[in-house]
Amino acid sequence: MPTTPRTPCGERPVARARRARAQDLIERLLIEGRVRITDPDDDAVAEWRRVVNYAKRHGMEPAGRRIEKVPYGGPGLERHPAEGPQPNARSQRPKAGGGLVPVPGRLANHQVRRRFF
Repeated sequence: MPTTPRTPCGERPVARARRARAQDLIERLLIEGRVRITDPDDDAVAEWRRVVNYAKRHGMEPAGRRIEKVPYGGPGLERHPAEGPQPNARSQRPKAGGGLVPVPGRLANHQVRRRFF
């Protein structure tokens, strides 16, 4: 029984649709500066999260910027391009052996307060 070759993941309908939505989002962010989603339901929030994650994973974010999400008008969302890397990104973590905090060699002059509950 002959087998048919599988469609590559990036060419499947869900991936093509998500890529198109991510490209649309990036274009809107570059033109409008921010995209507001008013009163989204849970499914819409989940789909926007997937679209943004797709854009991030596939390097679609504008150069030197990242897509940020902030609350807008109660249940709404606002997406906008922010400058620089994500603050929690691995590239922002302290380097090994650098930036050590000095600690006094002797702590005898410091009082310890005890609380009894």
